[in-house]
Order: sequence, then structure tokens, then C-alpha cells
Amino acid sequence: MFSRRDVPSSLTLLMLSVLLIFSTAVLFAAPQMEENTSSDTMSVTDMRGRTITVPTHVDSVIGLEAGALRLISYLDATDSVIAVEDAGNGREKSDYNFFQLATYRIAHPELRDLPSIGNRENIEGIIAADPDLIITSIRDITQVDQLQDTLGIPVFAVDVDVELYDTDRFYHQLEVLGSVLGKEERAEQLIAGISSALEDIESRTAAINVPQKAYAGGMMYWGPADLLRTTGDYLPFDLSGTENVMPTNPAGNRQPYMTSLEDLVAAAPEYVFIDAANLNLSKAGFNTNRDVLMEQVPAFSNQEVYSTFVYKYYGTNWENQLINVYAVSKVLYPEAFADISIPEKAEELWKLFFASPLSYSTVTEKQGPGVAKVNWFN
Repeated sequence: MFSRRDVPSSLTLLMLSVLLIFSTAVLFAAPQMEENTSSDTMSVTDMRGRTITVPTHVDSVIGLEAGALRLISYLDATDSVIAVEDAGNGREKSDYNFFQLATYRIAHPELRDLPSIGNRENIEGIIAADPDLIITSIRDITQVDQLQDTLGIPVFAVDVDVELYDTDRFYHQLEVLGSVLGKEERAEQLIAGISSALEDIESRTAAINVPQKAYAGGMMYWGPADLLRTTGDYLPFDLSGTENVMPTNPAGNRQPYMTSLEDLVAAAPEYVFIDAANLNLSKAGFNTNRDVLMEQVPAFSNQEVYSTFVYKYYGTNWENQLINVYAVSKVLYPEAFADISIPEKAEELWKLFFASPLSYSTVTEKQGPGVAKVNWFN
């Protein structure tokens, strides 16, 4: 039982306890609040394994080298692009004949009207444009670091060599870049749509027991070529279980390479698919060797030669790559893909990748005939 003299001391103790609790709460709350209100940068790891500091809110971007603007366009972030490349590496604004072979340029023609910074060697022009972030596909990490140090602007390196074989890496790239550009929901939408398409293709091809033998030619890679530029790693063949009659690139990089007429004859494909980017050059190559091809290669003898959408130009057209899987599979395995309309599927996938509609007629007018039998045999 407390005495009268105990009461004041007890009240004092109680007040001191309350004061201590309040002071402790303020002490621990203050740093968190400061972190939440003053965090205008964040650390991210780019696709070359570099950890860089970028603004939390990126409002202005410049894409350098092949594929950078394509990825920005996929994430529906072209409104943040403030300048583009012109002469030399990029040709984003030039009248180069192959300009529209990159589908993102058809989807976003407004990019061509933006100010030009020339190319990545125009350091003064890039600095003057004052972007929050540079996104580049430069492969060499040392060069990327040097560019960032010289510019004093964060540089995020992307991987444009990754194919849809490696969906984990491809999806991770979309997620990280989406986070950097404030387009997380858009990245999730893309990943869900691509995953759905790949699952659909897998379900359709699961029952195919007799694979066809096919050849892919006329590939665009570091410039034009005829039907003898081929690839041993062609997604439409691999995902449909088709036998690719050509081996992978001897260099081990899974990229297109030049083969020989003798190797094509020896491979004896039953079907040939020619990339629309080099359809005219491939026709010329066919005419040069018409007799040999018609007599010794079943695909030519039976006139089973088709054009496809542009697979590579200024990096991989991943959207066209996926469309080609459907289109090539429909040619090779018509029963499994009987309900698929290629024009409708193409428009569906372009809308997925670019978040805006593109008509089949518009793209084929600019890129070539799409998927159709070639008219070389008349």
C-alpha cells in the first residue's frame, strides 16, 4: 500500500516512462521516414551483371545500338525517349532501304521525328540531351563502363542476343527493365502473353510424331545475304519438333552463318523458309543455281519454298520470331494449327508486344509478303 509520499515519486516514474517510450518511437521512426521521402535513386543489376545506380523515376531515355529501342517499345515507354541515333550504327532516322524491317519502327513512327544524337560516339550530343538513363546493347562491359564514366549518366546494358529459348533470361530482362522504367505492370502483361503463346504452341505440337525436314535461309545478320545464310538454331523448327537440316553455328553463338550450295544439296530439306529481309537476294541466288536446286533438293523440286517475317534486323524481332513459329508450324503441320489464321495471330501478337494495333497489311506492305509460297517457279 502506497503512502502519500509514494504517490509523487510513482507519478514521476510513470511520466518518465511515457517520455522514454515517446522518445524511442520518434528515434526509430525518423530514419524510415527520411528514407521513404528522400530515396530518389535505386541500385539495379543490368543484363551484363553490372550494378548501377539509376533514378527512381526515369523520365527521359536514349537507346543506343541494336535492340535497345525495341525493348523500350515493348515496355510501352517510347514517350520517355528524347533523342535517337541517326547515322552509323543506328540509322533510326535515315532512309536506309531496310529501315522498316524492324517492326517497332512501324509501330512507333514518331521516333523518327525526335532529335538526333548521331551515334554513341557523339558524347557532347548525348550530354546536351541530358537523359536520365542510357539503355544500350553494347556487349563489352569495359566499353559500357567507359561510356557511363565519360557521360556521367547511368548506362543500363541489355542483352539482345537472348532468344525465346531462354525464357527465364528473357522474362528477367523485361522485369528488370520494366522496374527501371516504371513499367512493372506492362512487363507482367508481356510475360503472361508470351508464356500463353508458348504454352499454346507446345500443346499443339505435342502430338506430332513425324517431324518434317526443313531449312531456314536468307537470314539477316550483320547485313544482307542470299538463301545460303542459314541458321541451325531456328525457333520455329525447334518449338515444333521439326528437323533442322543445318547444324548450329560452328562459332557456338547460335547466330546465322553462311553455308555452301554443296551443304544445302546434301541436307536435302523437304521445306525451305526464306526470311523476307533477303527475299530478292535469295531469289537471285536460286536463279543462279536453279538447275542444281530443282534437280537435287526436294523442297525446290516440289516447290515447297515459303517466305517468313523478318527475324533479325537491328537485333532480333522477337515478336516476328514468335509469329513465325505459328506460321511455319501451320505450313508443316496444318492439322495441328488448322484453326489458326496467321494474319489474325500476327495482329494479336503485334498488339501484345507493342500495346497498340498493327494491321497485317501494313506490316507486309513494308516488310514483305509475310508467310506465303514464293513465286520463283513461274
